[in-house]
Amino acid sequence: MRTIGFSLIGGSHQFLHGLPVAAALSRRSGVVVEVFVVSDADADRAREMLNAFGAGAVEVIVLRLPRFVERAARREGAAAPLKTLRLAWWSMRMRRCTTIVALERTSALLARLPGHCPPLIQIPHGVGGARRAGGNGVDGRFSAFDLALVAGEADRRSTIDAGLLPAERVQVVGQIKLSGLNRLGLLQRKRLFANARPTILYNPHFHPRRGSWEQFGRALIDALGQDRAFNLIVAPHVRLFADASASEREALEALGDPDWLIIDTGSSRSMDMTYTLGADIYLGDFSSQLYEWLIFPRPCVFIDQVGDGGAGDTKLPEMWSMGETVTSFPDLLRALSRASVSHSDYRHRQSALMHDAVGDFRELADEVAADAIVAFLDARQL
Repeated sequence: MRTIGFSLIGGSHQFLHGLPVAAALSRRSGVVVEVFVVSDADADRAREMLNAFGAGAVEVIVLRLPRFVERAARREGAAAPLKTLRLAWWSMRMRRCTTIVALERTSALLARLPGHCPPLIQIPHGVGGARRAGGNGVDGRFSAFDLALVAGEADRRSTIDAGLLPAERVQVVGQIKLSGLNRLGLLQRKRLFANARPTILYNPHFHPRRGSWEQFGRALIDALGQDRAFNLIVAPHVRLFADASASEREALEALGDPDWLIIDTGSSRSMDMTYTLGADIYLGDFSSQLYEWLIFPRPCVFIDQVGDGGAGDTKLPEMWSMGETVTSFPDLLRALSRASVSHSDYRHRQSALMHDAVGDFRELADEVAADAIVAFLDARQL
């Protein structure tokens, strides 16, 4: 009997990139699936998703720390779930698995700790998984994994070209999140406002240098509130407000107006493509959510607040070639006003880059990934 562990320590916004595969594996004979998470809330969400994907029996394990450590972290207001400490504390238990699948690179720590470590498999949570955000090059921790299952040919090339893994250890399986949601019949566009105005999705990143919220966020809300030519959804990366208190989140979301404005600081709707499917114009600095947005090619406007064109980054120039890129707030408002008309200039490139990045999202990527994991274990006679 093989035990396949899923290290889901990065937060519930990553779950859709791995749990469809866990569900597929749980239906295979001779396989036991264990899922490791960092909180009771994440455990509840994981069980909910596994049930939706028709999983067999899966044990969901919360990587709890001693109570005094958890209490001290809460007193300090630690937003990060102490991922490294949890991995170290639970490493012996986790490394009993035949193999461990991770959606982030912090789990590479398991290979560096003393003692035996089973093979590690990486499924990047999104597109561009070998890179670091915001111009910090590639992530060397990728090399600690024995196999990478990537969304498309673009990520396979970049992982190999960066010297992170050899070609035989990088396999294209498709975009698992898109495949899973498509399997559930959830990739349908639905309007989110009861009017005919075009809807902008503003999706700022949490990156301290590249993220545009601090410089542009409130000004954008104020300007569009006065103009009322557009509806607006403000749905940042869920980590942007991870450090905010409940009262701070509530005060910001209270600015919403059902006639034209939704502000979501991190609900499940920020993760399940409700907003990327329901809007008409994408506005952001950078995010792998762009590749979810473009399953239906639509206008994009990008914010380069640094003004360097993404120099030194492995992904930004490509992203920003799929729509008009601006560096100032007046230019941003003008770009939004012409985005629908100018979209024809970018549609062909959007389609070509999307095919390279994720292939056909209608393919059963979860089953392809499950097959790849089983074949990998067979080859190693594990």
